[in-house]
Amino acid sequence: MEVFFKAIQWVEEAVLAFAVLAIAVLTITNVVARSVFSASLASTEELCQFLIIIVTFIGLSYGVSRARHIRMTAVYDLLGARARKVLMVVICASTALLLFYLAWEAFAYAMVVRRLGSVSPALQVPLYAVYLVAPLGLGMAGVRYVMALVQNLVKPEVYLSAAVKDRFAEPTGGEI
Repeated sequence: MEVFFKAIQWVEEAVLAFAVLAIAVLTITNVVARSVFSASLASTEELCQFLIIIVTFIGLSYGVSRARHIRMTAVYDLLGARARKVLMVVICASTALLLFYLAWEAFAYAMVVRRLGSVSPALQVPLYAVYLVAPLGLGMAGVRYVMALVQNLVKPEVYLSAAVKDRFAEPTGGEI
């Protein structure tokens, strides 16, 4: 199972690297085309928008896997080790549920867009295909939180993600 998740991690990294590089190349190409030829490439802006959607939602899953998401730790940092563990279990479980719900709603929205037959103006790409990246990324992030939840339930340490332990073993403030 670990090999499967490492493969997914590699795919995420490759997709993110390609998308960010493609955004840079397309943007630079469009600037050069406007400056030198006084003509903009109509499809580059649309393609960059699609790539930004990919980076956003695939990046969400990648960020969760590396525990690089934003955390509010004012209360968490004051807690003792046991209370941190309980809070992290609650956070992982509730966040996973929320992400799965959002993935479901995003999928439902993409299916509505599919039924409407909406396509992008310049490239004529069916928009539902682009919008399916949202439930994919949200669902993958939900799976990552479930993985962190399992780690927190079976191991004594506090895990911020399935692979990242909390660096602060001892509380910085008083025990609560």
